[in-house]
Amino acid sequence: MSTHYHSCTLCEATCGIAVTVEDGRVVGIRGDAADPFSQGYICPKATALADLRDDPDRLRHPVVRTGDDWREVGWDEAFDLVGRRLREVRAKYGKHALAVYQGNPTVHNLGLVTYGQLVFRGLGTRNLFSANSVDALPHMLAARLMLGHQLLMPVPDIDRTDLFGCLGANPAVSNGSIMTAPNVRGRLKAIRERGGRVVVVDPRRTETAALADRHLFLRPGTDALLLLSLVHVLFAEHLVRTGRLGRYLSGVDALRSASAHFAPETTALATGVPLDDVRWLARALAATPRAVLYGRSARARRSSVGSRPGSSWPSTR
Repeated sequence: MSTHYHSCTLCEATCGIAVTVEDGRVVGIRGDAADPFSQGYICPKATALADLRDDPDRLRHPVVRTGDDWREVGWDEAFDLVGRRLREVRAKYGKHALAVYQGNPTVHNLGLVTYGQLVFRGLGTRNLFSANSVDALPHMLAARLMLGHQLLMPVPDIDRTDLFGCLGANPAVSNGSIMTAPNVRGRLKAIRERGGRVVVVDPRRTETAALADRHLFLRPGTDALLLLSLVHVLFAEHLVRTGRLGRYLSGVDALRSASAHFAPETTALATGVPLDDVRWLARALAATPRAVLYGRSARARRSSVGSRPGSSWPSTR
């Protein structure tokens, strides 16, 4: 019997695992207590890796469909078929008739990270999709506009923050998409144990909301209004202090102007978040030296709020 140490590749948390093998068969998988990142934590998916590996229905060779039947083929035949069909489709319908979708495990596979990207781009199609397409593109766009590159996305330091604000995300289930934090439940508990606070803004009482100090119920599609109200309070109450970063910032006055007409009194009816809660959260963010805001993608929808003359926002009737 021997033990092999690896990282689980099922999600971006990349928890350390200890795999026990006997006579070439996996007999146990447990969390690696010596892993400095996951510290022995694994989720149920990782413990089931052995079942996935030994499942009798697992495909171990390429198969090709002929009518309603499937037949096993060798790798050379499989690659020849794929290459031939890609050329035929591209020649008949054009390069954009092809599409690529990459899932989360792509980043755990050396071949896909390196040669795979060259192959996909060599196809010439504009239809390149991935998990980021439905989850992270707004963050990537913001990172590119603010910091110069789409992958320079700020990562919340969940282990050192004293105020963890969570908007439209459920890291207790996702293990922190983009944040990459195994055992989020334990990490959120640690924030509260050291005297910090966890605040969740979400239309639903998620698993993360159940662990929070406060849960602010937000009407779906009004995220932008709430954020503008937070910014409004920060400027109105003179809580904006750019400090040493001030000389690197641009557009501060434009942001002040954009938020000027979105006081909590104006947006509360649309968002469903009481104005006192909005002011409390803005003040808490400003007064906590180690505060973070963590969010994921949310569906945008125009909402009706009271508006000033000439505003692009329709008035509430």
